[in-house]
Amino acid sequence: MASVPREAFGDLATTAFVDSSILFRSLEPDERRDLLQVAQLVTYSAGELISDEGDDVFFIVRDGSATVLGQGAAGPVELYRLERGALFGVGRALGSARAARLEALTEVTVVAFPAQVVGVLAERFPKVKKLLQAVQTARDKEAASRPPS
Repeated sequence: MASVPREAFGDLATTAFVDSSILFRSLEPDERRDLLQVAQLVTYSAGELISDEGDDVFFIVRDGSATVLGQGAAGPVELYRLERGALFGVGRALGSARAARLEALTEVTVVAFPAQVVGVLAERFPKVKKLLQAVQTARDKEAASRPPS
C-alpha cells in the first residue's frame, strides 16, 4: 500500500534531487523552493498503481523503478520503464491528455507535483517547456516505432 504522502519541502535529499533535475535546475532558487512547497513524496510497493490515465499529477522518480503501461489490443502493454530522475505526466503538464498509467516495478518513491503548476512553469520558463517538449517528442517517436500489440 502506498505510503501517506509527505511534504517534500524541508526534506534535504529531495531538495538536492529536485535542484539537480535537468528539468528544474535552470530555475532560480526561489522558484525551485516554491515548487517544492507544493510537492509531495510518496512511496509505492512493487506492483502498485502510482498514476492512472485521469490523474492530473506530474512525477519525477526519486528512487526505484516503474513501468508505463498503455492499452494494447490484448490488454496492457509496457511502453517504457522509468528509473531515477525520469519524468511522468509530461503531456499533462503541456496540456494534453494522458493515455497511459504508471505502476511500480520495485519499491519506488516519487516526487509528485500538480501538473498545472509544472505547466505554468513551462509557460514562464521557455527552457523548461523546451525540455518537456523534447521528452514528449522522444516518447511519441518511441511509441510509434513499437510494433502493434
